[in-house]
Amino acid sequence: MKTILIIEDDAQTVDLYRQTLESPDISIIHAGTAVDGFNILSKNKPDLVILDIMLPGGSNGFDLLEQIKREEDTKSVPVLVLTNLDSEKNTTLAMGAADYIVKTQTSLQEIKDKVFKLLGKSSQ
Repeated sequence: MKTILIIEDDAQTVDLYRQTLESPDISIIHAGTAVDGFNILSKNKPDLVILDIMLPGGSNGFDLLEQIKREEDTKSVPVLVLTNLDSEKNTTLAMGAADYIVKTQTSLQEIKDKVFKLLGKSSQ
């Protein structure tokens, strides 16, 4: 079973991704802030993190991505940045993100295909 941690503060977006990605062999866990996301990541060691950049609570996705890639226990976890900011792709990739998707410019099928590729699975 593969586990995906979605770090996103919009509940409707999380539900949409859950419906698109969850299956008998993929489980979804969720955090609404960067701090909660790192705590869950540290305890659960997911196979993939889907990370939004704009998050509440004082820390944003850039802060969290930097922390994930700095820590020995978490730096090998691939991070897919999924955001509405279309100007930060180079920055996040340079920080160690596995891929970058602009939500408003990408279909759910394209997101699913990228997620499955990062998990080493064929798209269904």
